[in-house]
Amino acid sequence: MYAVVRRNLVSIGLLAVALLVSALLSSLGMWQLDRAAQKRAAFAEYERRGVAEEVDLNRTSVGDGVALSGYRVAATGHYLGPNILLDNQVHQGRVGYLVYTVFELDGRRQSILVNRGWIRSEADRSSAPRFNTPSAKQRLEGRLSQPPAMGLRFEGSELIERLTDDMWRVQGIDFVALSATTAEELLPITMLLDDTEYLLKAGDTVVQRGTNHAWSNQSDDVC
Repeated sequence: MYAVVRRNLVSIGLLAVALLVSALLSSLGMWQLDRAAQKRAAFAEYERRGVAEEVDLNRTSVGDGVALSGYRVAATGHYLGPNILLDNQVHQGRVGYLVYTVFELDGRRQSILVNRGWIRSEADRSSAPRFNTPSAKQRLEGRLSQPPAMGLRFEGSELIERLTDDMWRVQGIDFVALSATTAEELLPITMLLDDTEYLLKAGDTVVQRGTNHAWSNQSDDVC
């Protein structure tokens, strides 16, 4: 009798476990379907914003960067000195930086961080990469974009680390902190250029897959 009761209890226990696992898997499946639906909706909204009327940053107030993320944008002004290097960014299997340069908008007191592309980092992390920044007045076109989320942070590394008088290495884009660091009032959004550059050094390789492209030598060396 005892053995029969024990077998029944074991069977009930196994059934309960099976039901619990089934409920968990069902819940996980529904969560994955919901996430997929959210991603499709986000992509559709991004596509819609890409064909919407272009935003003129010299005339449009930007209070909420998320609300305008993805919209096409035009801006007239000039680059200022401060350059921000977003650390630990991987391109074609190599680690480097995304280069953001402060761009002052004509007729406004505010500036925007412009994503100028990726550059390979030096083996010596105390060494600052070299690149040129146009000084003449510019008209830029691109899309408003949220910066990448903060990636890996090395133990002991500073969130904002000064490399030169006009260059800082950061682990994430914090608009409030960077406004204080650069003494510039930054909009809470970045601008991704239509012609985003990839800043190359000797030995770097770029593979073009049928895309429109151009290159320029911005150094005094022969290449």
